[in-house]
Amino acid sequence: MKLLLLQPLVPSRTLWGKFEKAEGFVPPIGLLSIAAFLREAGYFVTIKDSQVDKMTENDLELYLKENCFDVIGIPTFTNSIAFSYATAKICKKALPNCKVVLGGVHATTMPERTLRECAEVDFIILGEGEYRFESLLKYLKNEINNLDRIDGIAYRSGNKIVVNEMKGYINDIGKLPLPAYDLLDMSRYIPHPTQYKYLPNYPVVIQRGCPYNCSFCAAHTIHGKIVRFKPVEKVIEELKILKKQYSARGVYFQDSTFLINKKYITELLNRMIEEKLDLAWACNTRVNTIDKDILKLMKKAGCWMIDFGIESGNQKSLDLMKKGVTVEQNERAVKLTEKNRIMAFCTYILAFPGENYEDSLNTIKFSLKLRSTMAMFYLPVPYPGTELINIARDYGGLREDAVWEDYSAVDFSNMVYVNPLIGKEKMLALIKLAYRKYYTNPIVIIKNLLAIRTFSAISKYYRAFMAVFGS
Repeated sequence: MKLLLLQPLVPSRTLWGKFEKAEGFVPPIGLLSIAAFLREAGYFVTIKDSQVDKMTENDLELYLKENCFDVIGIPTFTNSIAFSYATAKICKKALPNCKVVLGGVHATTMPERTLRECAEVDFIILGEGEYRFESLLKYLKNEINNLDRIDGIAYRSGNKIVVNEMKGYINDIGKLPLPAYDLLDMSRYIPHPTQYKYLPNYPVVIQRGCPYNCSFCAAHTIHGKIVRFKPVEKVIEELKILKKQYSARGVYFQDSTFLINKKYITELLNRMIEEKLDLAWACNTRVNTIDKDILKLMKKAGCWMIDFGIESGNQKSLDLMKKGVTVEQNERAVKLTEKNRIMAFCTYILAFPGENYEDSLNTIKFSLKLRSTMAMFYLPVPYPGTELINIARDYGGLREDAVWEDYSAVDFSNMVYVNPLIGKEKMLALIKLAYRKYYTNPIVIIKNLLAIRTFSAISKYYRAFMAVFGS
């Protein structure tokens, strides 16, 4: 049985919007993890990244016919789900007898609708994919005689759509093999300029699950709310592989809250120091998880940047977002981070439900008070599976006629949510105003100039500048 894990054909403009000139690609960690697990179970697995390869529909169709795969797995995200559907249709056209399997956050959130919208999809795997995908393959090989025995999958039975409930998550993720990096040409992956200091730089995931309840996020949909950690020894092994076999000079820990367990992270950082890994790394975390001691250790272990979801300068919005932090905590965290010589990268959401124009201006003003080296600004996107959908509907302004491509966090020309207290035109103007004011601020300019110390940094900042001001 030949398996293909396929990145769907998605236009660069859909992925990056106005930041297309600084497009970046990172290895698809989810596919690499599933591939490693299935390969260890004895299956022949191929990964094809159509986005990095810049494949056309004809390219993909020819590739599929030449290789004759039996099962094709495709990941799904809301803003690009229409392209996952289109990719599934190409797969069935090229290989009518193959089984097309969708997974990922969008299909997990709404499996019934996904099957209704795309007739070419045979199965959907909900949540974590490793064990469920293996069980599905056993069914296809007649080793399991009834789909009812497989939790967390959706499929058609005659004219009915059946969704088998998910029954828990993988408790010990340490038992999973390391991602199958060897199935891709890692040298072709150059991330977005905001994600690296030196190249090559690769993403790493060391935990699964998120216990927080941010109203705009559906991170827990796939991995649940109970956080599970990869053993420190296994993380060190993975970092060594990336450095020795793939020449990594840096990594980006993609976990939503890197510092959620300081005891675990302290052990990891000490090991990174002992092993003299000499990697420049960045991470995401919450402002209420840092302190001066952990920041000092992070710096010593090679941390160069922390990404904080600041979101707003208005406490009422932070409360509606269920961030569980204060405006004061946000300010303190950025100052403390920079005091310890770690760059802060802050993200903000403008025009959140309940805000008026002045509230959004206050968030822009707050961003200029913090003056982190880098910042990005967004408008609210009420994704399926988030509480924000209900909030937007209650406050008014949710577009019920939106198509999936409108659910973009980089292109707001057809925004799903229009704040009725501000209006679409002013919302678009706010985004432009935020970027213009922020990146023409003298202190922000100086901070970024001081960060340019190598030719690689010059190239990186040129890409970023062209993305923000080149269109």
